[in-house]
Amino acid sequence: MRVAAAAVSGLVLALAGPPFDFTIGVWLGLAGFAFVLGSARARFADALAVGTAFGFGANMLAVRFVPAVVARFTPLPYAAGVFALVLLAVGQGLAWGAGALAYEALARRRIPRAFAFATGIYVASFAPAVFPATAAGLASAWPVMVQLADVVGERGVAFVLALTAGLVAEAAIELVASRDRTQVRRALLPLVIAAALTVGVVLEGTSRIRAFAREGTTDTVRVALIAPAVPAEARWDPSRAEGVLELLTTLTREAEAQGAELTVWHETAYPYVVAASSRRCPMGEHAMLGAGVHGPVLAGAVFSAGPGDAYNAAAVCASKPVWGDILGAPYAKRRLLAFGEAVPFAEHAPWLRHVFARGLGLVPGDRNVILTAGAVRASALICFEDTLTGAGHDAMAGSPNLLVNITNDAWFEGSAETELHLRLSAMRAVETRRDFVRAVNVGPAAWIDATGRVRARSSGAPGDAPSFLMVTPTLRETPATLFARFGDTPTATGLLLALAAIGGANTLNARRRARPLD
Repeated sequence: MRVAAAAVSGLVLALAGPPFDFTIGVWLGLAGFAFVLGSARARFADALAVGTAFGFGANMLAVRFVPAVVARFTPLPYAAGVFALVLLAVGQGLAWGAGALAYEALARRRIPRAFAFATGIYVASFAPAVFPATAAGLASAWPVMVQLADVVGERGVAFVLALTAGLVAEAAIELVASRDRTQVRRALLPLVIAAALTVGVVLEGTSRIRAFAREGTTDTVRVALIAPAVPAEARWDPSRAEGVLELLTTLTREAEAQGAELTVWHETAYPYVVAASSRRCPMGEHAMLGAGVHGPVLAGAVFSAGPGDAYNAAAVCASKPVWGDILGAPYAKRRLLAFGEAVPFAEHAPWLRHVFARGLGLVPGDRNVILTAGAVRASALICFEDTLTGAGHDAMAGSPNLLVNITNDAWFEGSAETELHLRLSAMRAVETRRDFVRAVNVGPAAWIDATGRVRARSSGAPGDAPSFLMVTPTLRETPATLFARFGDTPTATGLLLALAAIGGANTLNARRRARPLD
């Protein structure tokens, strides 16, 4: 029964994501999870089962697009895709299981249940995942609730949300167990604390958003986000490369005619391979700056130094100071997508190479690169890197004044993944206090401001015609946020100190109670 209740709570959490957008489900789902964990003393094995069930329920709903992707882009049948979804849901559910184990360990040491639960959620957020998501990422639909991210990061915000939900669950546990008015009154305290914490977060968030609204926006740039809507199969068909490049050129020319100062092409948009050693844009019939295009263009492309040594990269191609120059070194994607760009365990199971052939031949980059175009100093996040809090932190190396994501979500056309991707990416803008633009092949192109609000977006609906979205993000030169400078270290350190202090106080109290009376 507890395992089933945990799975249902996970489903409620996932309802916060698109297309349901039941954002309050973040708190309801977490509170249900905390209630199940705290309502009975459990063995560690039971806690692991409850936590994994919660994660399983959440992932089965959140990444339900997996079977269709497997059936469409691999030789495997749809049933194999369903099996892959179940395996993925269990695998990613184990992260929540680890969080439940942390909760149980802390609760046994008399750490207050709500604090122990929030710590468990924080621990779970560090686990690697194919499709990473946290409660804070889902809650970003209400930007007022996530403004603390510039100090504590996405994981820290998830801790605060879980602490609130844990307090509500603690009150519910007391009410269920109450047999007299004293116990009922005892349940009011965690509710009052939860309400005060929520009000404090809302007031702080409102204040921060209003402060940004009062800022001047004179340092802006007109950016065109090209959305060619090229089908996934067509992008990798060499016979269609010429048509793809012609479409990109036409859309870029039209955008520049409307005043674009920078044009952004999506991930691997340029349909030919570029030599990794080149510092010149492709010219001639495969010119990146085609007929009538002046640049600069920030383009996604594959750069290769030879067989098995290719990079999923972003580079700026410009007409000034010299026509066709690549302005600076390209940025090579540092975190490769499992089964999309890298094949885990392929060296031990060679058959995986044949099933997931797209994942071969790419190698990760090893550093951040600032991409310069006029007044723009951009850091690029490629594909799912914009859902990773660590990638956002790394992107601030070099002090960019704009964040840019280039993505090809054509693999997930027609599913909720494209909207979920946008939802989760908003946290990068809040953590870094930089405006953030996203150029997406299939899915919503968008401009997210430094408070995490989506200021402009395309529809991203299946069947959209090729187009571009013109946006005017602010180029922010403000000092790096606490999170951008130090990442998760201050929050994790503060949490460890708080746990040590609570544990120490519990030990002293236990010794006092055990001391014999004189």
